[in-house]
Amino acid sequence: MKRAVSVFLTLLLLVPLFIPAITVRATDNITYNVLEIVSHADQLSSSPLKKELGSTSNINVTTMTMKRFVALRDELDGKYDAIVISSGDYNPTKLGMTSNSNRSASHNTTNILNDITDLKAGQIKTFYIDKGLPVFLHDSSVKKYPTSKLYSYSQSNAWKTKQNVIFFTTNTNIKNYFATNGMKRPHFVLANAPSSTQTYKKGDTLSFVYQITNYTQFQNKLLTVNLYIDSDFNDKYTSEEIVASKQVQGATGTISYTLPAGYSGPRYWKVEIVDETSALKDYEKGFVKFQDVVANIKVLQIRKGNDASSLLNTKNMNPSFLSRTNEYNISIDVTTLENFQRSKTYEPNYSHEVINGKYDMIIFGFADCYNGCGSIIQLNPNTVQSVKNFIQSGQSVMFTHDVMFGSNNVWVNEFGPIVQQIQPQTDLGNGAPNASTKTKQVNSGLMTNYPYTLGDSITIATTHNQYYTLNLENEAVIPWYNIDGSPRDVYDSWNHYYTYSNGNVTYSGTGHVGTTSAFPEEEQKLFVNTMYRAFFGSNHAPQLTVITPKENEKIPSNQPIELSYKVEDLDLVDRTFSTKVWLNGREVYAQNNVPNGTTIIQSIPHNMPNGGTATIKIEATDARGAKVTKEFQVIIEKVSANIEVSRTISKTLTPVNEPIAMQYTLTPKPLSLLTNTLLNVTNVAFEEKLPAGIEVVSMPNGFTKQGTLTEGYTIKGTLPDISFVKSGTTYIAEPQTFTIQVKPTAKGTFSLSQAKLTYKDINTQVVNLSFNAVSFVSDYKVTDATLPSTIFVNRGVPKNARLLLNVLPQEATIASVEWSENSNGQVISIDQNGVITAIQEGTAQVTAKVKDMFGNVKTATMTVIVRIPVDSITIQNFTVYVGETIPIPITVSPVDAKKAVSYSLGNSLYAEVNGANGTITGLKEGVTTLTVQAFNRNDELIEKTVTVTIQSIPVTAVVVSPTIVNMNIGETVTLTATVAPNNATYKTIEWRSSNPNIASVDENGRVTGLSTGQVTMKAQAHNGVIGTAIVHVGSPLTGISLPSTLLVQKGKTINVLPYIAPIPANATTKIVSRSFTVENSYYAVVDQNGEVTAKRLGETPLTVKLVDETGKTWTASTVIRIVEQATDPTKGGNKNGWLY
Repeated sequence: MKRAVSVFLTLLLLVPLFIPAITVRATDNITYNVLEIVSHADQLSSSPLKKELGSTSNINVTTMTMKRFVALRDELDGKYDAIVISSGDYNPTKLGMTSNSNRSASHNTTNILNDITDLKAGQIKTFYIDKGLPVFLHDSSVKKYPTSKLYSYSQSNAWKTKQNVIFFTTNTNIKNYFATNGMKRPHFVLANAPSSTQTYKKGDTLSFVYQITNYTQFQNKLLTVNLYIDSDFNDKYTSEEIVASKQVQGATGTISYTLPAGYSGPRYWKVEIVDETSALKDYEKGFVKFQDVVANIKVLQIRKGNDASSLLNTKNMNPSFLSRTNEYNISIDVTTLENFQRSKTYEPNYSHEVINGKYDMIIFGFADCYNGCGSIIQLNPNTVQSVKNFIQSGQSVMFTHDVMFGSNNVWVNEFGPIVQQIQPQTDLGNGAPNASTKTKQVNSGLMTNYPYTLGDSITIATTHNQYYTLNLENEAVIPWYNIDGSPRDVYDSWNHYYTYSNGNVTYSGTGHVGTTSAFPEEEQKLFVNTMYRAFFGSNHAPQLTVITPKENEKIPSNQPIELSYKVEDLDLVDRTFSTKVWLNGREVYAQNNVPNGTTIIQSIPHNMPNGGTATIKIEATDARGAKVTKEFQVIIEKVSANIEVSRTISKTLTPVNEPIAMQYTLTPKPLSLLTNTLLNVTNVAFEEKLPAGIEVVSMPNGFTKQGTLTEGYTIKGTLPDISFVKSGTTYIAEPQTFTIQVKPTAKGTFSLSQAKLTYKDINTQVVNLSFNAVSFVSDYKVTDATLPSTIFVNRGVPKNARLLLNVLPQEATIASVEWSENSNGQVISIDQNGVITAIQEGTAQVTAKVKDMFGNVKTATMTVIVRIPVDSITIQNFTVYVGETIPIPITVSPVDAKKAVSYSLGNSLYAEVNGANGTITGLKEGVTTLTVQAFNRNDELIEKTVTVTIQSIPVTAVVVSPTIVNMNIGETVTLTATVAPNNATYKTIEWRSSNPNIASVDENGRVTGLSTGQVTMKAQAHNGVIGTAIVHVGSPLTGISLPSTLLVQKGKTINVLPYIAPIPANATTKIVSRSFTVENSYYAVVDQNGEVTAKRLGETPLTVKLVDETGKTWTASTVIRIVEQATDPTKGGNKNGWLY
């Protein structure tokens, strides 16, 4: 039997507590839960399957009749491990029209209507047969009635050809089946769940600790845990109601959710663990008590006439039942059908024309023959349409006893399809045979549990069956109580329904004695639960809060009406609304598709210069048509002061911490006075108290601010006197303006209404004036929106992408999120709640466009892969270079399953993986691991881990340019070094000189000549590879010199070259040519090699011309003096023994 978490709603504390931990050891010794369906109630106590199993302890059997099965709305998916349709008489015969002679006996439907419904047969196929769970069918029983649906389905290929559909004759042998095949779905228990004895509030966290009892069987499979909150209170859990989801990492884990704002009341939750590949699951459900916004439920009861069935009558409804502190208040208005059908012109309070926006629920009842029976009470078409519109907008209507009497009348024709009462018409209740005061609970949920916990059987005022068959093929139809009492089959919800719901429409069999007898206390509590559930399960009109102006506020006639109001819809599905404003019956503002939670700010001219009363009407309507209306009055006062004041604001919506400018204007009015004296307005003083959270950016010179940001600043300042000058027959003065800039420091709505001006008028009286109120909203701009790069989905397991969307900053208000996918519904589909449904194997891209309150749009995308089973994976250790992106060297079989492989790195510091593209990029030298995972056709995890080495790309060559450099001392030359390959990881170069005394080099390759000579410059890469350049450092020639005199002995020869001295001495300029000349060859001659031959005593000038490599010519001269050695020193010319 499905384990239930019993949660009773009582007062709770703010801090979440938990029920005592349940100690569970994760083991494969688990209990199998089996649903057994039988045909008759007398089989319940000792069913065929229970007899077969005897004392077997690990198979828990839940036995119910087919009638109960088709009426139950419990989630079948994930509740049982097998379904057994046991031996029995599944007679499909329906109940037809009854007559007076057989009507009473016809209440006993035990032996008919025992067929399965299309709805339930479809659920068995989808949730059990298609997922591989066993379905056992008693062969002869399901084949007994060839016209039955049970026969048709059991003999269809979708059922009988499946190996997990087992036909049996005597025994199911289910015990052996489980022993052979084992547990197919995960089982878990909640070791800790939110307490049922505490009250939770907005911002509190619900935490659930789960323990998977058969985890060893699933530890190599992908399990997901989901947490749902039933946000629309329809007793069902849909994918868009998933509020938290995470992958299971072990036998135990925790999943949590923080509660947002909402109406006080229960919050129904479901924790589910699902095997992603097979979609098999297990779940637990419960609820907690939540306290926040008090639910004010407005109900209109429409009586047949002025009878005693009013719920305001204390015998029908204990007033204390209608409210509970901090939780709910139910207020009931009562009218008649006659008044309800009138137009609002004649019935302004209860007309069908005013129900939308005024009431949350309307009740037609309670009376015997409510619709008139033999004399049908007609409804005019306008009334019918108003009720249909009310229902279509998602708001609640309750129909009651005898509303659906007869045929081919306005009640049956117009509302029969809405209440889902269908053919055959049986007229079982005609004449009130087999009246009863007992009921039997069918389904449990909000209707039976809150605000009052109702029993399995409650006492009601005397009533009887109705006249049509209830449509149990509609999953939205939920029978809550059936009428009990012999000779009925109490499980027959087709015919014996007492209270049921169809979405936001409820039907009750109450009313047979509504005008003559009081309603029992249990029935009154059921009414309260019905009204409560109707409110929570229906579409609520938005909440409208007027910020400015206040009702009966006085507004100067020269100032517009500064209107600001906020519209919030606590229904999560309502994301936008439309709104209109009327002033004195004239529409002055209208806007559609306004994001939920928006504050509307409008400056509305009233055109009432002489004052008066202005009526403002505001209307807000959600996307489904539910509306709220507020109407109030303000007083427009005619301005008598000589100065009019007003102000404007630069914008009404601004980002947090961005400035807003407010311009204040003082407008003197023309004065008609007979005087020649000067007219001055003096002591003009301004003062304004700002709301907390507003910083002052700038203000006029001389103005001051006092106070703090948290308390709100007060700005004060003195303005120049205002002088009136005569102009014709009047006195006029120039307007004055000044500007104050402020900025909001937090998100919110700010109303500035405390700006005042004080002055001494021309008659010396002190005048106080108020500037018009202004409002603005501050919010955060959305700066980023992201989704995971890749996710995997499986058929049968929807994913809520909304949970994966990360918007920054988190405080920013999201105006809208638009979801789309690029497969055109071929691979996946996605709705506007962000729920992704897998269609077939393949890949698609999901895009989320996030719009903030300023209209900025940020786009996030992710790749969605519908998994393809993988047969094998081959991958070896590999290397990737830093900065290089390569395909991951993996081989997957089949090839088209490669995108079903997921990748995870041991350390993302060294590499980065793109799962969508199957590539890896090296980031930093090092070693990490890469784990690849996929699932095979048996839903078993295939996992391999390899080592990835991230290496640098080495430098293979360094080329220095230029390779040869000629330079002079003191000059600088910059060398460049280029590494190869150009994608080498490390391109840094270290420069060195082979002789820093000749030439130095810095870290940038800048060479400086220091002395003459030759050096080698080396450019060395990170890994030691070297490139070189030769540098020659020289000294430029600036001149040459010779000795003033060269002595040459007569008859001898000398070479002049050794006597040529370069200037400077270390000059390195090369000489490319030389020439020598003597002035008088009589004494000496010289050849082109500089050889001088002395011929005779005497002297002659000699000139040397040198041409260097730059083309410059250098000259020097000397005197060649020819001498010979003297033999007689006493003779003349003898100097030092030489003759000249």
